[in-house]
Amino acid sequence: MAKIKVGVCECPSEMSVASAEWNQLCESVSREAPHLFLLNEMPFGPWIAAGDQFDERAWRGSLAAHDAGMSHLSELGASIVAGTRPRATGNLRVNEAFLGTEAVHTKQYFPDEEGFYEARWFQAGERHFRLASAGALRCGFLICTELMFNEHARRYGREGAHAILVPRATGGGSLDRWLVATRMAAIVSGAYVISSNRSGTDSSGQLFGGSGWIVDPTGDLVARTSAEAPVVFHEIDTDLVAQAQREYPCYVKE
Repeated sequence: MAKIKVGVCECPSEMSVASAEWNQLCESVSREAPHLFLLNEMPFGPWIAAGDQFDERAWRGSLAAHDAGMSHLSELGASIVAGTRPRATGNLRVNEAFLGTEAVHTKQYFPDEEGFYEARWFQAGERHFRLASAGALRCGFLICTELMFNEHARRYGREGAHAILVPRATGGGSLDRWLVATRMAAIVSGAYVISSNRSGTDSSGQLFGGSGWIVDPTGDLVARTSAEAPVVFHEIDTDLVAQAQREYPCYVKE
C-alpha cells in the first residue's frame, strides 16, 4: 500500500512569478509539501487563445512568461510539479504537458470557438497517450478538451495508471459538464483524476471558472477548490486504484 499526497489549484488568470498571488500559492503548497502538485493549463501570462487570429507577438510573450515560470517551479515546495506550457517544436506550436522536468505529451484536441480559438494557435505534436512516472506514481495526461474523449482514460487505466492529470482553462458555465467528464474518466480507468483550472476574469474580460478537483477511482469527488480555498490536497491510495481496476467496469473486455 502507498499513500501519496497530491494537490490541485484554481490559479488567477495571467499569473506571473513576480506576483503576490504566486507567492501566496508557493506558501500554501509548501506548507503541505505534496509529492505532486498540478498547475492549470498554461498558467503563466495571458490566455492567448482568446484571440481569433494567431499573433506572433502574443505567442512570443507567452513563451517568455512560461520560460520564466518554469525556472521558479521549485519555489512551490512540491517534489514534482506538473502542468502545460506553450512550446515551439520544429515547425509546430504545441501545448506541451510537463511532469517535473520531463516533457511527456502534447495536446491533441483543440476547440475553435469564442474565447477558445486554440485550433488557430496550436498544432498537435506526436500523437500518443503514454504513461509517465512521477516517482512511484504512474500518471497519464488528458489536457482539458482531451478529457471529453473517454477512450484515452480507459486505456490509461488498463495500463495501470494511478492518476490522470487534467490541467484546464475552462469557463464557469460548463463546470457541471467538466465534473461529469472527470467522474466518468475516473470510473472507466479506476484511477484518480486530478484537475486544476484558471480562475477569475482576465484583462480581456474573459471569465474562467476555477474549481480544481480530485475524484477518486470510484468516481467520488474527494476534494474541490474554491475562492476561499484555492489550493486543496488529498492522498492517493494505490490499493484503492488496484481494487478499482479489478472491478466493474474496468475488468470488462473490449
